[in-house]
Amino acid sequence: PGDGKTNPTCTKCTDKYLKTAADGTTTCVAKGACKDDYFTVDDSTNGHKCVSCGDETGVTDANSAQWKGVANCAKCTQPSAAGTVKCSECASGYKLEGEACVPASTNLSSGAIAGISVAVIAVVGGLVGFLC
Repeated sequence: PGDGKTNPTCTKCTDKYLKTAADGTTTCVAKGACKDDYFTVDDSTNGHKCVSCGDETGVTDANSAQWKGVANCAKCTQPSAAGTVKCSECASGYKLEGEACVPASTNLSSGAIAGISVAVIAVVGGLVGFLC
């Protein structure tokens, strides 16, 4: 819809899975369309859901069980029971550390710092030897 109107938002699908994109757009998809960056939650009472691997809020099913993603997770493994998914790949700019996606550091490693320090000492030592 144009003229400043917004698309209708689905809240439940009849026989498919409700998939909510990052921009909030909702669609009803087959279970097979919930893969890689999504996982499924089977809930015939509240409606089946396709949940983003990065959705740390997640959903609560009819049995009051919570299904959650991991913040900044791009790909995950389908969980066999309620809880938090196992992330297998983090979004760009993040790295997997244990069960979490943490910011990828652009800082130099301690090995790189040690190498630079040795080079600086060698250059300074060479200059002192040359000047004296």
